[in-house]
Amino acid sequence: MRELGHDDIEQVSRLSQLSFGYRSETAPSELRGMFGIDGADGRLAAMARVRSYEQLWGGRRVRMGGIASVAVHPDARGQGHASVLMRSLLPLMRSAAQPISALFPTGVGVYRPVGWEVVGSLDDTRIATRDLQPAGPPGAVQVRSAGPSDAATVAALYAGLGLNGLLTRDGEEFPSAEEALLEHDVVALAELDGSAVAYATYARGSGYREGSELRLRDFVHRSAPAAGALLRSLASWSTVAPTVLWRGPTTGLGLHLSRAVPPPVQSQPWMLRIVDAVAAVAQRGFLPDVDADSAFVLFDPDVADHCRPWRLRVTGGSGVLEELTPAADLPVLHVRGLALLYAGAADVAALLRAGLIDRPVPGLDAAFSAAQLPQILDYF
Repeated sequence: MRELGHDDIEQVSRLSQLSFGYRSETAPSELRGMFGIDGADGRLAAMARVRSYEQLWGGRRVRMGGIASVAVHPDARGQGHASVLMRSLLPLMRSAAQPISALFPTGVGVYRPVGWEVVGSLDDTRIATRDLQPAGPPGAVQVRSAGPSDAATVAALYAGLGLNGLLTRDGEEFPSAEEALLEHDVVALAELDGSAVAYATYARGSGYREGSELRLRDFVHRSAPAAGALLRSLASWSTVAPTVLWRGPTTGLGLHLSRAVPPPVQSQPWMLRIVDAVAAVAQRGFLPDVDADSAFVLFDPDVADHCRPWRLRVTGGSGVLEELTPAADLPVLHVRGLALLYAGAADVAALLRAGLIDRPVPGLDAAFSAAQLPQILDYF
């Protein structure tokens, strides 16, 4: 594997067109974070990009390597190039102090053998606009269009969500995050007594009446009245845009409506990998009232430093993973199982059924207890 540079732009553009089915009149200007493998004929056989993100876990920022643009040339498929590429990225992410990694797979079978596991989904749900009318009368919350002076306020509302898995939307991958929030067709800001309490962003789309659809991207609120005010604002489009394509979770949405929310029309799973277990635990936040202590052997066929006995201690909202002296008869936890626990996407009983741990580990469920599945709202 090698880092790609300016001389590879044409090949990267061509491989992107072949793999993802789009054509662009403009070639990429830079290949930051792009890596590739050359075939025997000298052509680019496979490529991937590592993006520098931070995710929120337990209310704390954890540096994350976001894998994107994974592509293999048609002539090179079935030869293991993707697996070699992913394995080669692991030491790079460790050296870049990215203890976890996430990606949106086109096929999970490529990534499970190298340690990534499905922990969540980014869904699109099509809902009749009129059905977004909430139950109950309007309250005191008012909705208006946000302007440039509201950019920091909108960004703060998003940051205040605190959901596990969310990208922080700052840093080098978001060079103008606050301004970008206002680039949507509509940024509806809900206020109560002059203070912002919710916002929604969406695209208007084209046409009107049949076939016209709003495309919602963010729906962030702090209270039921704030959610109700935003939903009324969205429902007011029903005469010209009969449907809304809602991106993101709808579990909470259903609590505000008088009709059941339909199932997603498209689900895009996302996967997590623990790249550096010690740093991943140290950077993550934990529930402040949890006091847990457990020991296990971590099994990771692609990160040798993981394959040893460990003691996990969680107390006061923080965790530490310490190497143990060799101890006999400890339970064995697969690195994919650790990703599921870390994300709160499965408990030890589920890992036992999946063969990702060989027996129960006291204290492990308590350490990673979570109230909800993690969410990513930004596709990359």
